[in-house]
Amino acid sequence: MKIRLEIPADYREVENLTREAFWNVYRPGCTEHFVLHCYRNNPDFIPELDFVMEEDGRIIGHVMFSKAELDLPDGSARQSWTFGPISIHPDFKRKGYGIQLLDYALDKAREMGIGFLCMEGNIDFYKHAGFDLASKKNIHYHDFPKEDVVPFFLAQELIPGWLKSNGIEEATYCPPKGYFVADEDPEAFEKYEATFPKKEKLRLPGQLGYDGIILESGRIVLRPWRENDATALYKYASDPEVGPRAGWPPHKSIKESLEIIRTVFHSDTTWAIVLKETGEPGGAMGYINSDGNHHPSRAGEPLVGDWVGKPCWNKGICTEALQLMLDHIRETTDIRSLIGSHFIDNPASGRVMEKCGFVPTGETCVDETLAGSDSPMRVLRLEIL
Repeated sequence: MKIRLEIPADYREVENLTREAFWNVYRPGCTEHFVLHCYRNNPDFIPELDFVMEEDGRIIGHVMFSKAELDLPDGSARQSWTFGPISIHPDFKRKGYGIQLLDYALDKAREMGIGFLCMEGNIDFYKHAGFDLASKKNIHYHDFPKEDVVPFFLAQELIPGWLKSNGIEEATYCPPKGYFVADEDPEAFEKYEATFPKKEKLRLPGQLGYDGIILESGRIVLRPWRENDATALYKYASDPEVGPRAGWPPHKSIKESLEIIRTVFHSDTTWAIVLKETGEPGGAMGYINSDGNHHPSRAGEPLVGDWVGKPCWNKGICTEALQLMLDHIRETTDIRSLIGSHFIDNPASGRVMEKCGFVPTGETCVDETLAGSDSPMRVLRLEIL
């Protein structure tokens, strides 16, 4: 195994490697290879920290570093640094190559006098390279309130005491703008992507889901859940009067809310109810396969589920969101009926469904998959004509 600086002759091979490493990981397809392609001409790019890893003459890994910035409370800024994408070819993942490459690169960064790194990633992996939650150093993430502990925002002082020696007691980190080039110029990205062999884009568990279906009506937008929605989700989902009405326990932490976004809410048929007035998610709307949910459903009949936080109660928000989703279902699917239910002691949920055309079936059920499963639920059905 050999680690060396990247040279121009490596560029295409490294970009293809990056594409292979990230394909369908965070979204259907990926954009990291385009970020790398554009970043080499970015003034924030650090060519002295642009490394490839070789095994028997084949490039199997790559990492790049970039200049970044810390915004201080007094309005001034200090230079900082970040790294990524870091790529290991799928054939060589989970064999320790990633941590070897990163450790090598971090040592070189330290030798150059780089004292502090921020990055976004999984702490279960990056803790082995010395990273910890950035909040422990009073460094905030730009997309979250300062008081939040952001579980994927990590930092490390490569040079111990660097923050203190630079007079930094508190700061907010903003990712380099060059990391968002694919979102800013989608036409250029599509043109670039067309130069590679076609690969199937798949929606898989764990992806961010940013490019899913978006629906809009007068007061709300239904869009896929995003990881940076975790704080807003926790604000409402931690309320002990919200979750139990829908059959799930209150969230205990932002980390738990983030995990729910990454798993339960990761679906083409589950949306965040975003209020146009605030731009913040105030609830959830969606439908799932009813198999295994102990409802008297027909074969293949989806089960509708929804909830909203207290600020949206008694304002018709949930009704508006449900109707918006139903219109989408009518226009784009072959679904012919939907089943829904509500706890007997939560009649408001039933009224929402009835306003949108659901009709009580006269049945009740007990769903053991829900919290409060010993409570009977009233069943309703919508026939889609």
